[in-house]
Amino acid sequence: MSCDKNNFGCKHEDGIALVMTLLFLVALGVLSTALVFTVGNEMKTSAAYKYTQEAFYVSNAGAQKALIWFNNNYSPHLPSSDYDATSFPVRYSGSSVMLAGQTGSSSVYPDSSVTTAFTAQFGNQSLQADANNSGVYALNTTLLKYTPANFIDPTTFVSYPSAMERWRINSLGYWGTVASPLGMAQITAIIENSGNAMFDRAFWGIDSIDLGGTVLVDSYDPALGSYGGTNIGNNGAIGSNGSVSTNGNVTIKGDVAFGPAGTFTEGGGTVVTGDIIHLSEPHYFPPIPSFSVGTTDYNPKNGTTTLNPGSYGSVTIGAKGILALNPGVYYFDSITENSTGQLTISGPTTIFVKTDLDLSGQGVANPLGDPTKLTIFYAGTNEMSITGGASAYVEVYAPNAPLKAVGNSDFFGSFIGKTVTVQGTPQMHFDEGCLKEHLFQRPFRLMTWSQDIY
Repeated sequence: MSCDKNNFGCKHEDGIALVMTLLFLVALGVLSTALVFTVGNEMKTSAAYKYTQEAFYVSNAGAQKALIWFNNNYSPHLPSSDYDATSFPVRYSGSSVMLAGQTGSSSVYPDSSVTTAFTAQFGNQSLQADANNSGVYALNTTLLKYTPANFIDPTTFVSYPSAMERWRINSLGYWGTVASPLGMAQITAIIENSGNAMFDRAFWGIDSIDLGGTVLVDSYDPALGSYGGTNIGNNGAIGSNGSVSTNGNVTIKGDVAFGPAGTFTEGGGTVVTGDIIHLSEPHYFPPIPSFSVGTTDYNPKNGTTTLNPGSYGSVTIGAKGILALNPGVYYFDSITENSTGQLTISGPTTIFVKTDLDLSGQGVANPLGDPTKLTIFYAGTNEMSITGGASAYVEVYAPNAPLKAVGNSDFFGSFIGKTVTVQGTPQMHFDEGCLKEHLFQRPFRLMTWSQDIY
């Protein structure tokens, strides 16, 4: 609208544009300021996230290095009596067992050389990418569980004491310096080692198992006393890398496992209380290492011949003869029993036999009532026969030979052969205590893992 100075009805709007411009500039300034603050906060948040992630990587590096250290530079402490393994965590001299690398923490461990080695490896250790990027990790570990056990070296078959342990690892990671970190993270991990029992089933027939006649396979727990009554279990498992067949009245109170290319042929009178397992890969059986034998032969007959641990030639146990072995380790070329002969022990005994083994006379007598105290390693390829009985507590490992369990008596323990054949009316009672002895030691492995960032 146009107007002149004499038009008093005209409204002057010349200042509105200026006011609107000023309001716009104020709003733009507010938005710009907010944007600056938002970008600044985002940059700080991104930087904090970056630093905590870098601290996490440092912490993780410490935890992974600890796992490697436990497997390559550490052996469980012995004797086990130094620990109070009934408490949680495990205690030594009234305090929780700890290996410490973090500032302000002190190790509690029986062996000072171990604590020194641990602190040198995990006490404020620096990781550096370049002059401007570095981090530090520091670890504490606490012993949560300690179980003493006897292991067997798979290359020498020599038994040795050790322990299965569970440790909690606390790994602190700092990005920057410990005194003034840009980011912090903590990883808590549980690691443990374990053992696989060599004698983990009543029967292993590496190539095949054939159970015929009237056969019972079950188990018992020696911690509950002798076999019988309420101490009869369902862990009498059998297994083969090949095929398993049963015929007659066969009762298996446990699992049946057969090999990847094998079959399970079940006779009409067969009862299996456990699972039928088709193995995806064969079970591994280590070869018996080579060993030397002596040249002196013995022929106990109408009496007892007592031997001390050592190396011998061939032993033929004649009529009414007894071969009595004192506790220890023996190496024989061969052992053969007459129908009325018998092998007996008086204490923990390990027997290595090279060429022939026939215990089909009166079998073995182990008055200790514990199969893990009489272990026989037979390296030959000729068929091995063994007869059961009231004292037939034994573990047998014969990976190269057919193994035949005969008779109408009881067997207690575990038997492994290239093939396994059971005839007659025997009863096989797997001793669950075998699961705790003659273990192949497994390395420490990661069980659980959690992360915190600060």
